[in-house]
Amino acid sequence: MKIKYLFFVSLVCVTVSCYGNKKQNGSEEKQSAELSAFCGTKGDEYYTKFVEILNKQDTAELASYIKKWEKAKGKTADIYVAWFNYYLLKKNYDPISISTDVPEGKGFALRDSVGKTVGYISESGMSTSENLNMAIKTLGEGIKNFPDRIDMAFGLIHTLLSYSQYDLAMKEVHRVLERSLVNKNIWKWSSDTPAQGKEDFLIECLHDYFTQLYEVQQDSLAMVLVDDVLAHYPDNVYFLNNKGALLANNGKEKEALAVFMKIHKINPTDDIVTSNIAYINMQLGNKGEARKYYKLLLNSEDEGIRADANAFLKELGE
Repeated sequence: MKIKYLFFVSLVCVTVSCYGNKKQNGSEEKQSAELSAFCGTKGDEYYTKFVEILNKQDTAELASYIKKWEKAKGKTADIYVAWFNYYLLKKNYDPISISTDVPEGKGFALRDSVGKTVGYISESGMSTSENLNMAIKTLGEGIKNFPDRIDMAFGLIHTLLSYSQYDLAMKEVHRVLERSLVNKNIWKWSSDTPAQGKEDFLIECLHDYFTQLYEVQQDSLAMVLVDDVLAHYPDNVYFLNNKGALLANNGKEKEALAVFMKIHKINPTDDIVTSNIAYINMQLGNKGEARKYYKLLLNSEDEGIRADANAFLKELGE
């Protein structure tokens, strides 16, 4: 039985809707265009035009337009995000180029019916990995210049996790946590608008990243994330619970029990935590302690929890 950490899974970070997958020919494909959701605000003429071109997936037109936007507005945070989208789009949709110019590298000539060369097909100037690296580098530079733009940080973390660059993702998580102590969780969103929620918002989003790692069985990295959050917010119930779940599921029941007991002292009315304490005690052979905590659950407002508690008490000979 896995410890029931999932009672926190309903805490979904609102930024996740900015990133995702699209289905194409029955398979999942990462969709860079969705990232444009955090690079501006509706009503901004540059943003509106940017999204229009991005959805056309025309990288040449997109690059030209971003340069125009940057000339008019300067190197704003949203410009960095726009270039980030551009490189991701090139990674996904621009593996080759078709041009009337003779390619510098290898290519194929296109000829008409009379044998006249009318164009060339060649590999694009940058490989898939190079474009991905440029996307990551660009957003990283933007974050250095605009460290309180939390949308950019979440965009970078999500991208790094999506491409299994876990160590770099954890490094950015650490930067965000360090910054949160400096700026007191006063974050900015697209167009430098204030982000809502402060600490709760940050924790909910970081919990979503924990869930991603947990679901792909990256328990060691999930624990790195948990320990980093708790180093900055030691009494955070969400991540204390996540730590207890990871410990218990990896056979470290006694350590997990200590964590759940800490949570119980912070919030003694949390039924799931109480249930975890009772269950671990039962697994460890501490029948008296197991009975004590299962009896507390008989007063739960949740019918299912009451039923489970009764069943376990019968198993314990109560």
